[in-house]
Amino acid sequence: MDVLLVRLRFPFYSVARKSFQVRTSLVLPSPSALKGALARGLVLLKGIRGENLDEVARKVVKDVEDKLVDVRAVEVAPLTPLVKTAFLLKRLRNLESGSKPEKGDAMRREYVFTRELLVAYIFKNLSEEEKGLYLKAAMLIDTIGDTESLATVVWAGFVSPKRKSAPLAFYAPYREISQALTSKVRNGGAVKVHTETMLVSPDYGSRREDVFYLPLEEKRRRRVIYYERTAKVPDVGRAINLGGEVLGIWIPES
Repeated sequence: MDVLLVRLRFPFYSVARKSFQVRTSLVLPSPSALKGALARGLVLLKGIRGENLDEVARKVVKDVEDKLVDVRAVEVAPLTPLVKTAFLLKRLRNLESGSKPEKGDAMRREYVFTRELLVAYIFKNLSEEEKGLYLKAAMLIDTIGDTESLATVVWAGFVSPKRKSAPLAFYAPYREISQALTSKVRNGGAVKVHTETMLVSPDYGSRREDVFYLPLEEKRRRRVIYYERTAKVPDVGRAINLGGEVLGIWIPES
């Protein structure tokens, strides 16, 4: 089992369940957005070709998902508070044909402002050559979500999860983690439950969505609502040690 950790730095990002122009944003990037970001790096490295961009994208996303432990096993841990804010976005559409190629549009869109996210891609049976390829692809990530959601890779590397009980730090499929949540409550503990329905895989005809448990707590300061990691989470049986911090991560047994 190999986990590729990627520390991303942002000004802001916007990731939605559907690619409508006017939209709200998910609090954390969906598995589909993270897979797409990694797949783009593979396209640049391998020079994959096809009849059109959709065909190229299908090929590369399939390659990524074939190596993942599970198509939902792409996780994110917020390291800094997340603040959602909507504002009016105006941009030029210079690539469109017509008598007036420099057309503009404006839309209201919600963005999440944060400093860093830690992303974990969980792989199986990677060769050393494949590890090198995926690491290089991760270093090429420059956007998450829409084209304005610029990201910078601060650090990336492979780590091996250990069998150790630790508080969950990454998001996980709710139906798989719900038993751990219930057990903690029965044993007198407290949990914060925040879920979001997210796209599991890039949409090529069939929308694959799932409900994910996010280890976040919603807080308010005056009129500002923001989200932070919460300590009120269940313990899981796998953990990653990163810079002296132990991060619990959910990995399916099968």
